[in-house]
Amino acid sequence: MTTLSNALRVLSLMSPGSPRLRVSEVARSLDLPKSSVSRLFKELTEGGFLEREEDRGFRVGPELFRLGVLYRMRLPAEVRVDEELQKLVHRHGATAYVGVLSGSDLVVLRRHEGSSPVRFIQEPGSTIPAYATAVGKALLARLSNKDLTALPRRLTCEGREVDMMREELLRELETVRRQGYAEFDDRLLGVGALGVAIQVAPGRDLGFALCFTRDSLVDAERHAIACELRDVARSIGVLCDDPFWTISSIRS
Repeated sequence: MTTLSNALRVLSLMSPGSPRLRVSEVARSLDLPKSSVSRLFKELTEGGFLEREEDRGFRVGPELFRLGVLYRMRLPAEVRVDEELQKLVHRHGATAYVGVLSGSDLVVLRRHEGSSPVRFIQEPGSTIPAYATAVGKALLARLSNKDLTALPRRLTCEGREVDMMREELLRELETVRRQGYAEFDDRLLGVGALGVAIQVAPGRDLGFALCFTRDSLVDAERHAIACELRDVARSIGVLCDDPFWTISSIRS
C-alpha cells in the first residue's frame, strides 16, 4: 500500500504546467530517497503510466491517456462540446454558439464570446430560422429531405441576407452531409460562420458553430478552421455513438 500511495503521489505532481518529471525533482518534492523514486518510475513505466524521454525525464504514458478517455466518456456531451469550443474560441478569436432545432427554427442555448473587436451577438434563448445560420444548416442536414418539405418554398429572414428557394437549400444540405460542416456568409451583417452537429442521444441533435467577420480569414484559414471544427464533432460524435460520425468516411 505504501508503494501504491507513493506512486499516486508521483503522478499527482504532473500538471499542464509541469508535464514532465525527473527523479531528483520528485525525490525532493516528496522527501523520498532517489533510489525509491527510481524504482517507482520503473514500475510506472513498465505499466504504461509513464514514458521515458531521451533527456531522462518522464511524461504521461498511454495507460493514463486511456484512463483519461474513459473519464471523459462520463461527461455529458454538452460539457465536452463547451470545453472544445472554448479552446477554439481562444485559438481563433471567433464567437461560438451552441443550439438545437425547434421545428424549423434554431434555438440558441449558449454563447462563448471571442476576442475579436467585431462580433455578431445572438443571445441565448433567442430563435431564428435555422436555414439562416451555419449551425442551423448543420442541424437541418441531419433531417431527411422528406422532413424538410415542411419548410416554406421560399426562404427569407428579416435582417439577414437570406433569400432562396427550398430546392436550393436542399442542394446545399447535400454538400453539408458530404463535407461534414455547414457554412453561412452574410454580406449584409459582414459575418461568416461554420457549423457542425452531433447526435448526443437518440433523437436529440446538438449543433455548434464558430462565427467571425467575413474579411478576417482567407480561404485557406477558413478551411483549416472548418476541419478543426469537424474533427471536434467527429471525436465527440464517436463517443456518443452518433451513426453519422461513427460510419463517416469524410476526410479533410
